[in-house]
Amino acid sequence: MGAKVSTVMSSGGATSRRGPPTDFAGPAAGRERRLDIHVFAAATGELATGRAWERSVWRDARVLIAECPAPHLAASIESALRTVAASVARDRGWPAAGTVSFSLDDRSGVFRVIDAQARARTPDMPVAEHDPIAPHVLEVRIDGCGDRRLPCTHLMVCGATRGEVLRRAYRALSELPGPAGVDRAFLMERIASRAFCSGMTGTRLDQAVG
Repeated sequence: MGAKVSTVMSSGGATSRRGPPTDFAGPAAGRERRLDIHVFAAATGELATGRAWERSVWRDARVLIAECPAPHLAASIESALRTVAASVARDRGWPAAGTVSFSLDDRSGVFRVIDAQARARTPDMPVAEHDPIAPHVLEVRIDGCGDRRLPCTHLMVCGATRGEVLRRAYRALSELPGPAGVDRAFLMERIASRAFCSGMTGTRLDQAVG
């Protein structure tokens, strides 16, 4: 499937976030996928982009699982996303780093920019921060283990394959101390589902699992 770019609709701003977005990021109905490309600017002005992060599982407009690389994402589409992300960063004159977020129609391959957030350079920011820390990475968010007033818990699970990461994430969730809140039970059910294990994400996953 070839990549097709629709009208770019993005918003500026600055943030200190380093990981993939995890708030108010639920997609519209249909076969929409949400993906994020991190862009890093070296002191020389050269731009580098990381692999695509996908907001794979969400609930009530909150992203609960993000993963990299995005499952079953065509190389041509990922390449196009990275090219557009670098162009957005260059056009906006980002001095350090940022994240460009996309909405992708999984059926047609058409995508659009839905957000662009820059962040300031820090003295300890590595130039090669875009390099992956593992062949597959899963970030899992749990909101207060049932009490939304408590801080959320983030698990960063790494592995050589997606299957290995899913097994480790399920085990880590089952071994978390404290009561099993709604998010935790929901996440364990999603991670163990045949649809998610096969690579379904986003609205496709919701339609398959219910």
